[in-house]
Amino acid sequence: MLTPREVADRAGFSYHAVLRAIRRGDLEAFEPVRGHYRIDLAEYERWLRTPARGADTTTSDARPRRRTAGPRSSDRGSLTALRAIEAKGR
Repeated sequence: MLTPREVADRAGFSYHAVLRAIRRGDLEAFEPVRGHYRIDLAEYERWLRTPARGADTTTSDARPRRRTAGPRSSDRGSLTALRAIEAKGR
């Protein structure tokens, strides 16, 4: 039996990546105590041999994700914004 941290160390993943795999159902584990997962060694080896979900190497035309427009750094904390706040206070 392995803990998620042991699986992460052996596989070269982060501890949180292993927890996400368990919660997604990709890596089968059981909880002898709530929040304390244990992974069978055979299940760990099966998981390592299974390709990652959504990993399709045949398509090369996948577009990279774009960031959504958020507040620009020039809008927040800008001198113009500060002057507008001061002007309202007068």
